Amino acid sequence: MIRLFSFGSMLSATAGLVLASTVSFGAWQAQAQDACTPHAVDLGDGKSVAAGCKPLKIAFLIAATNNTHLQAQIRGAQEAAKEIGATLDVFDPNWSPTTQFNQAQNIISGGQYNAILAEMNDGNQACTIMTDKAREAGVLVAVTNQPLCNRGTKEGDELWAPGTLNFVGGSQGRTAFRDWIMSIAQENPGPQKVAIVTGPDLNSNTINTDLALKDVQAKYPEFKVVAVVRTDYSVVQGNQKTLPLFQANPDLSIFISNYSDMTRGAVQAARQVGSLSKLKVYDSGGNDWAFKAVAAGQITSTRTIEPYTETYLAVKQLGDAWEGKPVARFTPTKSIKIDAETVKSNEPQY
Repeated sequence: MIRLFSFGSMLSATAGLVLASTVSFGAWQAQAQDACTPHAVDLGDGKSVAAGCKPLKIAFLIAATNNTHLQAQIRGAQEAAKEIGATLDVFDPNWSPTTQFNQAQNIISGGQYNAILAEMNDGNQACTIMTDKAREAGVLVAVTNQPLCNRGTKEGDELWAPGTLNFVGGSQGRTAFRDWIMSIAQENPGPQKVAIVTGPDLNSNTINTDLALKDVQAKYPEFKVVAVVRTDYSVVQGNQKTLPLFQANPDLSIFISNYSDMTRGAVQAARQVGSLSKLKVYDSGGNDWAFKAVAAGQITSTRTIEPYTETYLAVKQLGDAWEGKPVARFTPTKSIKIDAETVKSNEPQY
């Protein structure tokens, strides 16, 4: 767990004057809170959470912390929390839906937090606890990247689950992945032997990639996907799990990865077996490594996503709701294609 501590918690009342001031401030704060009338934050379907009287304390239920995308999400959430005067603690389940669900239960029942930033590994399993149990305990939930309640394949406002404040993301939805992979098939007419690497099974980005592949293959039957590899999104597994794939399929023509750290590991593996020069490599993620790989001609293109923006905006919206300001149910993030022509005129977000 990564924790942000407020400056006030580090002060030590070592002198009588300091102690007296602390007691006086504490009494004033208690009186101010007693006099405060909380406002209701609308969560849809007639549901609401009372907010506004106590300091905002956020628990960030992140999917994991083992790659640059996730680390960018942490930075975005931390910097937004600092700007709005909130505290934020990060809970790392290391991709385990069960561990994360237990973390959520402890956070909600513990009473130490009044808000959650949720990026759930299994959005269906977490549906009730995030939309009902958290609300019943007075905890306001913002959702990013991974939709809840069987909404992972939806679009627009339907990505938002009633009972929560909002959803921020969408650049890794079903339509986004379908359009991306469809464009790859269009760029490469005729028979193609294709392999793809994704993240864990229950991840909505994985589900949407699988659905996109079915759509593309139905329209372009010569675009044959011969292997789909699951990983934990790391460079290490991107290398380890694609090395035997490249060895067994020396005639692969296209390799697709839906996250840049996996792509990096796969490029290393393809180079090890001598097949990189024969492959067209398409990446989704658009991190610093991917930009450099495009510029160096190691991969054909990358597609940007905005991990920092996702969590930064979600936390800022928690702050707005806490102050009684309106918040959009769905806030989309952006994606652009980076290839040899556009790489010099754009910058990676992470």
